[in-house]
Amino acid sequence: MVFISFIVVQAKRQVKDLFEDLKDGTNLIALLEVLGQEKIQREKGPLRIHKLQNVENALAFLRRRKIKMVNIRNEEIVDGNPKLILGLIWTIILHFQVR
Repeated sequence: MVFISFIVVQAKRQVKDLFEDLKDGTNLIALLEVLGQEKIQREKGPLRIHKLQNVENALAFLRRRKIKMVNIRNEEIVDGNPKLILGLIWTIILHFQVR
């Protein structure tokens, strides 16, 4: 969690509950923007469709960087699936830590 905490501080975000705070995709996008040094498009709005699009934009960023993700879909992140959220975070840590 030190890795995530450091990045969250750089992105000027607050994460209290990883599973809840990644659901709308904005914190995930902020994390990836800091790590990837690149802007990612965000949807503004409280609706599920906005959340799905934000998470999809984050996942598309990872796919463009050739980061392999197995069975991680935007619906699973928005629905707060703990197993897949932890898998996604672990994948991000492994990829960016190696670099």
